[in-house]
Amino acid sequence: MSVYKRRCLKVNRRWLNENLGRVRVVYTDVDGTLLGPGGCLFLTADKKYTLEPAKAIIAAQKRDLDIVMISGRSARQLHGDARILGLKNYIAELGCQIVYDLGREIILNVGGFPCGEKTILEAINESGAVDLLFQTFPEKLEYHTPWSEGRECTHVFRGYIDVDLANELLRENGHDDLEVVDNGIIHTLGDLKDIPEVHAYHLLPKGGGKPAGLRRDREIRGIPKRETVAIGDAFADLVLAPEVGALFLVRNALNGNAGLAEEITKYENVFVTEEEMGLGFAEVIGYLAKEKTQ
Repeated sequence: MSVYKRRCLKVNRRWLNENLGRVRVVYTDVDGTLLGPGGCLFLTADKKYTLEPAKAIIAAQKRDLDIVMISGRSARQLHGDARILGLKNYIAELGCQIVYDLGREIILNVGGFPCGEKTILEAINESGAVDLLFQTFPEKLEYHTPWSEGRECTHVFRGYIDVDLANELLRENGHDDLEVVDNGIIHTLGDLKDIPEVHAYHLLPKGGGKPAGLRRDREIRGIPKRETVAIGDAFADLVLAPEVGALFLVRNALNGNAGLAEEITKYENVFVTEEEMGLGFAEVIGYLAKEKTQ
């Protein structure tokens, strides 16, 4: 039996019912998870129109399920998405900013990273870490424009680099308080050439990161782990599994992610939806709305 069949949501409802509490928060990735191709809420993976993700958002709101977008996007970008979708809380810049009530309260989550009166972004830039990465990986790394603009905490790049090597170089050059995080495969090549695939990378303070941002939000609001779930679409989202009651990967996560199917088996609480992208998101919300609010 395939990993997908063993780990699909339908097969594992008994485990989920026994191990999840009354779920209060759904942390969701955005592109390729909540949203379909081109960042459209209404497109399926094969570019057919659907209302199911929108219906799922409405169903969640009716049952007081707080949908929290957790993304590498900037707070400004997520504010627009949240306002349109009727959401209030989100975690931006790969866990570095926790935003409540559409920005009325913003919590920085960057550990003890020193920045003085500068923004986190400015302090990172002045440290020389960005120049070090560009010099080390010529023609393999560039800013992920236009999404790299208008940020406050993280520098975001696209390219194809050795993350372990990048972080080793940061440590060797006195940047112990920074790290490079691979945020998964993307499809924007930009000016890069001759690389096997394109990834999005974030340079951020070590106190940040999606798991730390999610954990901080739970602590601030006093929400037990078993009353939360997360939804993602990539290898990079597996790091959320220890921080929530269950992690659901939408089916398209298994496309082109070599080794992910095997990695899933290392986690008791990671499951795969039958549907892809927004339909997979709707599948999870449908289960939670029906099973966990009775």
